[in-house]
Amino acid sequence: MSAERVARNDAIFRQANESIESHAARLDVPVVPFICECADADCTMLIPLHLDEYEAIRSNSTHFLNAHGHDAAGGPYAQVVEQHDGYVVVEKVGEAAEIVKELDTRAPADG
Repeated sequence: MSAERVARNDAIFRQANESIESHAARLDVPVVPFICECADADCTMLIPLHLDEYEAIRSNSTHFLNAHGHDAAGGPYAQVVEQHDGYVVVEKVGEAAEIVKELDTRAPADG
């Protein structure tokens, strides 16, 4: 899988989770089922997290929420940087990192 495909697949899941997070915050839901943000476009794994846990991951443009073992879908473009009960945080590296930074809707317009 190419760096661009890995980055775009992850960004699609992240965009869905942004919407989930936004709705959950308005409804004051404490634990939310977030979608695994791995590079496998067919992944349907849900990972329950508190909003602040997801926000901690999301605060870095190159970090993504993955179920255990799903980091392998990112191949050489992903590395586990944190391990938790029920999930890992994966950092995109190399070309994939640059692409996800560009695709990040929260990133400042000037980079």
